[in-house]
Amino acid sequence: MPHIVVEYSANLEDHIDVGELLTSIHAAAASHALVPLAGLRTRAMKREQYVVANGDARNLFVAVIARLNGDRGQESLLEIRDLLMAVCSDSLRQIREEQPLALSVEVQAIDAAMRINDNSIRDHYEELR
Repeated sequence: MPHIVVEYSANLEDHIDVGELLTSIHAAAASHALVPLAGLRTRAMKREQYVVANGDARNLFVAVIARLNGDRGQESLLEIRDLLMAVCSDSLRQIREEQPLALSVEVQAIDAAMRINDNSIRDHYEELR
């Protein structure tokens, strides 16, 4: 059930391939033992209208929000947070050196009693069962 949303300023596309960033984030999350690949969803939300800090048009932002079952425990959620921050920092290192960039990573625990999942992905891929 992990959902990862990467929200970013439109001007980020002038500097990197956002699809590659998403793939890297997805792979990093999937590398954690408590993140089931069959339930992992990673997506981007490009923001056309935004103001960052002093409003300078060169300013960029990337905000990663990962929503996961809180039953994994705080230690595991912190590990996942740190994995995501590491891959984002690595992927965005050169941009950060050249442009003003605000990067944030947040993990939100989902109360399992407050969600319902219906996922047939495992039915279609033997390796995900």
